Amino acid sequence: MNLYKYLKSFICFILLYTIFITNTSTFYVFATETNQTTTQQQNNTNEQVSENEEEQLVQDPLGLTAQSAVLIDAKTGIVIYDKNKDEKSYPASTTKILTALLAIENTKPTDVLTHSHNAVFNIGQGSSHIGMRENEQITMEQALHGVLLASANEVCMAIAEHISGSVEQFVELMNKRAKDIGAKNTHFTNPHGFHDDNHYTTSYDMALIMKEAIKNEEFIKYINTTTYKIPPTNIVNEERILNNSNKLILKTSPYYYEYCVGGKTGFTDQAGNTLVTYAKKDNMELIAVVMKDEGFQVYEDAKALFEYGFSSYEQKEIFSKEEYKNRAPVVQKFKEKDIPLDDVYLLAEDDVSLSLPKNVDVTKIEQVSNIPNPVIGPIEIGQKVGTLDFLYEGNKIYSINLLSENKVEIIDEAKLERKEKMNNIFNIVLKILKYVLIGLVIFIIGFFGLAFIVRNIVRIRRRRRRRNMYNNRPLKPMKKNKRNYRR
Repeated sequence: MNLYKYLKSFICFILLYTIFITNTSTFYVFATETNQTTTQQQNNTNEQVSENEEEQLVQDPLGLTAQSAVLIDAKTGIVIYDKNKDEKSYPASTTKILTALLAIENTKPTDVLTHSHNAVFNIGQGSSHIGMRENEQITMEQALHGVLLASANEVCMAIAEHISGSVEQFVELMNKRAKDIGAKNTHFTNPHGFHDDNHYTTSYDMALIMKEAIKNEEFIKYINTTTYKIPPTNIVNEERILNNSNKLILKTSPYYYEYCVGGKTGFTDQAGNTLVTYAKKDNMELIAVVMKDEGFQVYEDAKALFEYGFSSYEQKEIFSKEEYKNRAPVVQKFKEKDIPLDDVYLLAEDDVSLSLPKNVDVTKIEQVSNIPNPVIGPIEIGQKVGTLDFLYEGNKIYSINLLSENKVEIIDEAKLERKEKMNNIFNIVLKILKYVLIGLVIFIIGFFGLAFIVRNIVRIRRRRRRRNMYNNRPLKPMKKNKRNYRR
C-alpha cells in the first residue's frame, strides 16, 4: 500500500514536471519566434524608411519640408533648383507682390487712396489688416508699405478700386499682367490672396512675377523696409507702426539672412506657409520661392535654397568676339523714301564670360543678332548698330553691342534733290512717250480697223450692184431645138 502511494506520487510528479518543462519550452520558442519576427519587421521597416529617405534625398537633395519650391537666377530666369515647381499651389499673401507691382506701374506715390465700405468690410473673416476705417485716406506710398510689410488686405482692396474702379476689373488686370510676365499656370480671384479654390499659382510662376517686380527700384525699397509709420489720417488720430513680417531681413530674428534684400510672406490653412524672397551676393542675384511649408521652417528652406544657389555658380566662357562676322544694308531716309547705300560690316564689342549656375550647359546658349532692318545712315566707324543677345531656354541672359567696322556716308541732299528733279523730268518724258506710243498704236489699230471695215463695205456694195445689174437685164427668147422641130 505504501509502495503504491509512493509510485502514484512519483508518477504524478513526473507528469507535472514534464508538463511544466514542455509548456516552458513552448512559451520560450514562441517568444523567441515572436521576437525574431518583430525584430525582422522592424528591420524591414527601417530599411524601407531608409530607402524612402534615400529616394527623397535623390529627388530633393536639400531635404526641404516645402511641398513646392524653386530657385532661379534673378537676372536671367535660369532655374537652379526645382521641387515640383509647376505644381498647383495657393499663394496666400504672396499674391500682394503682383498687386503692389500694378500699383507702382499705374499710380504715383502721392496719390490719395480712399477706403470704401466694400474695401474695409469685404475682406473675409480672419483676414490680415491694419485697421483702416471706411472713408479713411492715406497716400499710395503709405498704402504700399501697409501691403508689403503688414499684409493689409483692406488696403489691397482700396488699391484695386482706385486703379480699376472695381475689384473685379482689377483682378482681370492682374491675370492679364501675370500672363504677360509668363505665369501660365496662375489664376487670381482677389488682390490679397485670401483663400479661394480658384485662386492658385505655382512656385515657378511666383518666381517670374517676383523677377518682374524687382526690376522696379521702388518695389525693392518697400520690401527692404523693416519698420514704417503711417501718420494720423483724416479719421484716426494715432500713427500706425508697421513691422515687416519677413524674418529673413530682421537682424534681431534667429532667421536673419544677411544677403536677403526682401520678400513677401503668406499663410492660410489651405496654403500653409509661403514665402517669395530675393537675395543678392556680390554680382549674383537669386529668387527663392517655397510653397506649402510648415511654420518657421519656411525661412530655413529659403536660406537653404540661397546657400545652395550661391555655391552653385562658376565663371563660364560663352563667346569670343573673333567668332562674329556679319553685315547689314544701309539706307538713307529722304522724303519718306529709302535710298540704298553701302553695306556696314559688324563686329562684336566684347568677349563674354559670365558667372552662371553650374547646371547651365553653355552649348545650349543661343546667339541672336538684333539689327535694325534697314540700318539708317550715316554710319561712323565704331558706332553701335545693334546687339547680340544670348538666350538660354528662351530667356535673354546677356547682351553685347554690335559695332560698325566701316564708315557709310550719306548722299548730299542737294544732289538728291537734283537727281530727283532729273528723275521727275525723265519720268514725265517717259509718260509722254508712253502716251504718244499708246496713241500711235491706237491710231494704227483704228486706221487698219477702219480700212478693213471700209473695204468690206465696198465689196458688199459691189456685189449688190452686180447682183442688181444681173437681175434687171432683159430676157432673151429661147431658141427652138431644130431636131425636135423637124419631128
